[in-house]
Amino acid sequence: MEIQDQMIVGEEGIVIKDLYYVLMKCGYGNARKCKNLIKKKMVLVNHMYIVDPLYQVSYDDHIIINQQNIRWPFVYYMLNKPKRYICANYDKQWPCVIDLIQEKDCYCLGRLDKDTTGLLLITNDVNLSKKLLLPQNHVLKTYFVTVDSVLKESLIEDFLSGIMIDFSIKCQSARLEIIDSFHCYVTLSEGKYHQVKKMFLSCGYHVIELKRTNFANISLDEQLKEGEYRSLTKDEFQKLENLLFHKRKGL
Repeated sequence: MEIQDQMIVGEEGIVIKDLYYVLMKCGYGNARKCKNLIKKKMVLVNHMYIVDPLYQVSYDDHIIINQQNIRWPFVYYMLNKPKRYICANYDKQWPCVIDLIQEKDCYCLGRLDKDTTGLLLITNDVNLSKKLLLPQNHVLKTYFVTVDSVLKESLIEDFLSGIMIDFSIKCQSARLEIIDSFHCYVTLSEGKYHQVKKMFLSCGYHVIELKRTNFANISLDEQLKEGEYRSLTKDEFQKLENLLFHKRKGL
């Protein structure tokens, strides 16, 4: 199951991409070369020759080039990140989250620090990543937080007003929901380095545990144990598309 260059979604939330872009990802050359292959009638889609490089295909289309079947090259995973893994493809000291999945050309959509657990989206689709991580899109992230001392009700208003971190940086408004004396949910749209931990530290609290439960309207599948992953569902794809559509329209 996959997503696309121009972020177009067809019926039932099936994500589609330009044909030339699929060929590029499969290693058939740069954009010009792949477009020429299509224009020269060297590519079949569902047993028909296609000459339009922008012809839109989805993961269930049958694509053939040079008598070879094309395997859909894009992957989208939800991972329940465990502790002591870093969001990188390689590190000399720590294990990386990419080591937990089968695809090695992937990277993380929105990073979590080494000791933070929970929802992590992983893909090899650079276009989706660029769109989701644009600062102006203000993608919401929710964290389940455990702190070291009793939470005060006044924190709710403090977080809404914007917490000052690093002595000079004022964070944007964030929503805090207190669950009990030591646990709460925090929802924010920024992604500064160790931001959640720093926000609580500025208020006199130390974060003991931090778990991301939601990213870009997608919630962590609680059936996934730490270290496990699965492909995104069509409904989850639709949530990503709806998010980006509303951001483009300014809604």
